[in-house]
Amino acid sequence: MRSPRLRFLAAAAAPLAFLAVAACSPDSDGADGPSTTSSPDDAAATSAGPSDDLSDVAVEQQDGVPVLNWHGEPLAEGDLPFVTHETQSEQLQAGDGEEVGAEHDVQVRYLAVNGTTGEEIVSTFGTDETVTLDLTDETLLPAFRDNLPGTSEGESVLMALPAEDAFGELGNEQLGVGPEDTLLFYMEILDSYPVAGEPVEPVEGLPTVESDGETPAVIDVDGVEAPDELVVQPLVQGQGAEVEEGQMVFVHYTGVKLSDGEQFDTSYNRGQPFNFQVGSGQVIEGWDQGLIGQNVRSQVLLVIPAEQAYGELPEETDSTTAQPAHELAGEDLVFVVDIIAAY
Repeated sequence: MRSPRLRFLAAAAAPLAFLAVAACSPDSDGADGPSTTSSPDDAAATSAGPSDDLSDVAVEQQDGVPVLNWHGEPLAEGDLPFVTHETQSEQLQAGDGEEVGAEHDVQVRYLAVNGTTGEEIVSTFGTDETVTLDLTDETLLPAFRDNLPGTSEGESVLMALPAEDAFGELGNEQLGVGPEDTLLFYMEILDSYPVAGEPVEPVEGLPTVESDGETPAVIDVDGVEAPDELVVQPLVQGQGAEVEEGQMVFVHYTGVKLSDGEQFDTSYNRGQPFNFQVGSGQVIEGWDQGLIGQNVRSQVLLVIPAEQAYGELPEETDSTTAQPAHELAGEDLVFVVDIIAAY
């Protein structure tokens, strides 16, 4: 069984969306045309400018927040534009953790600066915010897929991306990035782990599952007895961090009724993961209880008794004001949940 790739999460949060190729188009209708953030003179100057050496850029900490200096001065006050015609990457601090692989999730903090204007674009520093990059995700900027494998947990790197390796000829008007602008990134690598988890030996008496990580799971409930209590069984053991109460969790899932195996819902048919705050009552009780403590990148089987799903069928009543029962009331439910990320 394969874990689903983090293809759609890039649209969920601005710091992550910025790192995705999908963010390149400035208009939702796909209209062509350069960004208006740079005048023709600016663009011409940038295009004609010399290629600059990344080693002349330094990172300094100001109240615990990194800023970029160029030739000893704040980048925005230097002799701009800063231009590179090929991707450059420089290690600033060695890491002593596990090596990042080409098929890993990588948890990072980062600062992005426009080399043409010296202006900060996005920063996750100064908050508790981190970003997890799926290096198998083809929508991720190629510079990260090419340069992060081989680094180590605890390492910090500085990167310069030419326009053609970043937002290309369209630029990104919303972010203030012109079609010729070089981008500078300072990135701290916090953690990494394989995208694919380890399969777990099936448990006798539970539903059997076939899953390819790209389409709805096929769940066979034949002969499975109704549960007396919530059943939580990992099918694939991920190596990411444990899901904590209060986190925003991103998942793909498929749900069937235990009574007849009929599928009643799946996120795959909607083309994007489902996200919710775990432990806050936004989902049924079986999810809130069952997913806390599970590891990111795990695939988890939940067999949920009706009272922890949509409740038991209500007793008959003559009241015309009684609320109608949920269509799944009285049903024991089975879900296969792929935990993609948790923040």
